[in-house]
Amino acid sequence: LDVLAYPFLDPASELLFHRGLTHGLAFGLVAGTALGWLSWRIATWRAPAGPAAASPRPWILLWVFVLVTHSLLDAFTVYGTQLLAPFSNHPFAVSSVFIIDPLYTVPLQACLVVALLRKAPRWAAVGLAISTVYLGWGVAAQAHVRGTVQDALAERGMPPERLLVAAGPLTSLWWRGLAEHDGQLWPVSVHLLDPPRDVEIGEPLAPADLPPAAAESRTGQTLRWFSRDWRVRRDEVGNTVRGADPRFGRAGEGTEAPFVFTWAVSTEPPYAFRQLPLATSLDAEVFREIFRRYRFTRPDPPRVALFDQQLD
Repeated sequence: LDVLAYPFLDPASELLFHRGLTHGLAFGLVAGTALGWLSWRIATWRAPAGPAAASPRPWILLWVFVLVTHSLLDAFTVYGTQLLAPFSNHPFAVSSVFIIDPLYTVPLQACLVVALLRKAPRWAAVGLAISTVYLGWGVAAQAHVRGTVQDALAERGMPPERLLVAAGPLTSLWWRGLAEHDGQLWPVSVHLLDPPRDVEIGEPLAPADLPPAAAESRTGQTLRWFSRDWRVRRDEVGNTVRGADPRFGRAGEGTEAPFVFTWAVSTEPPYAFRQLPLATSLDAEVFREIFRRYRFTRPDPPRVALFDQQLD
């Protein structure tokens, strides 16, 4: 639904609209009721005497739960979901599960296939139970990793003013994060089983800044709202300031890998905003690195070991 509206929106409005009204719990209740009633009417028309046409209640419950649970599930990712829309545009983001996680999706899908083939609804319930428990596991793992990162920063004399810890690509075993300290943003990488000493802290990132007029424009305020001030500056090309939202990580390993979400803002009215395409491809080495970390053992010593001299 969100993507279908994009041809009628400018890039800044897309940020506001995506996971907005259509992902509000109120929308799920209202639209779910309407779609459920419509489905019931279609069922009644196709089979007036059939069991599916007996009452609209099952149809309404189905649609409401589909829409509401979709929004709730989105809120577990790092992007941010406006659950209280249209009454509030606050983006809820637990950040405890990656947007694509096989450990969540595969068991659920497998159980649904078995339920359909065997016509045994209990298997659907089993799949839903497994996926829901996994969500709970992600929240617990995130709390543990957050404590580890806080201890690591404290050992290095870097108490953070803000700290974000989010699940890494395709897994809840390797985590990434951002710590704000002394006016800079420090990227963090950590395995679930890491002690504080082995937490990887990367090179600091300079927060993004826009000229005052551009920062106060609709575009500037939208970027600040969307990124929650986790913006970093890349460069300035002519009358355009380029930056990135580091919450989504990089497309690859190392400090030279481009950020997944990058943008450009004109420093002249009307301060046009556009999201830049990802100018890279995910090669086999990137996926090998991801799956190297996808296990319940500490893979090997971190390759980035800043501040070790301070600790020694």
